[in-house]
Amino acid sequence: MENPYWHDFYKPHPINFEEIRDLCFDAYSIISASHAMAGLPGEEVGGTLHQYFWRTAEPRLSHCFLNIAIRLRTFEDALEGEGRKQYDKLIAHHAGDGELGSLGWTDKTDRIDLTFRETCNKIIHAEDFRPTYDNGSNDRNEDFAWGMTGIIELMGRLGKREWNVWLTADEFLSTSLEVANHFDPLPSNDEDEE
Repeated sequence: MENPYWHDFYKPHPINFEEIRDLCFDAYSIISASHAMAGLPGEEVGGTLHQYFWRTAEPRLSHCFLNIAIRLRTFEDALEGEGRKQYDKLIAHHAGDGELGSLGWTDKTDRIDLTFRETCNKIIHAEDFRPTYDNGSNDRNEDFAWGMTGIIELMGRLGKREWNVWLTADEFLSTSLEVANHFDPLPSNDEDEE
């Protein structure tokens, strides 16, 4: 038997784009379900299902974002040649105008637009992953449910410098899906029926 180590093929980490699509769907579903409860009167929110949702929503959302970021950063690093050109063009088209969010440093007042690569890096290195919430603009001291807004705050540090990110979840998830669908196209409806 021949030792597989010595074969001539380049062996980057395999990226399962279907898994990325599933993670995007899960993250979007968590945010949407949470958002749908925002502003509901307290007596309408409760019971076993809601309690379980609130106990697990943030850790599951964090898990989704972290796994998407790791996979897409790994994929980006392995790209070269024509594949890299296609990727860069796709990212510039879908995430090139500051839609992803912004990065700020505690020692500066200016914020800068995030690139997709920087967004992935900040998700990976975040020390604090914090979805933001709204209660349907009701008084914060009244009994109304809080739901996720779709903005995620990330905080961390680079050396001794502290940074914070305001991340637009829908834009990150949409861009991630665009990458997955470009490099691993979904079958057309005609192909599904065959």
